[in-house]
Amino acid sequence: MVREVRDVREVVREVPQEAARTPLTAEEELRSRSVFATEIGAQLARQGWAVFPAHTPEERIRLFAVARIIEERLGCRVEAVPQDIVSMRFTVVGAAHEVGPAAGGAGQLDD
Repeated sequence: MVREVRDVREVVREVPQEAARTPLTAEEELRSRSVFATEIGAQLARQGWAVFPAHTPEERIRLFAVARIIEERLGCRVEAVPQDIVSMRFTVVGAAHEVGPAAGGAGQLDD
């Protein structure tokens, strides 16, 4: 028995969209920047450089803002530049970099 179809939508199902992005709320954005600044800042304090993933233009913009947060926390200039198409490299610029447990303590980086 053949069923008559009056509307194509009866037989075609909707396919979920790939990589549909949901923007962060203002509070989520602030929290994510703070967490990234703490993680990246701790690595910068230990070794003077860090690499962090950035797959989208939005993520790169966010990481440029994170570099400014880290500058305030560490008290020195931090450069953020694309390393390749999927990551950003952070570098402490200027004064001699002190390496050691005292410079890398996570407690020093918290607000």
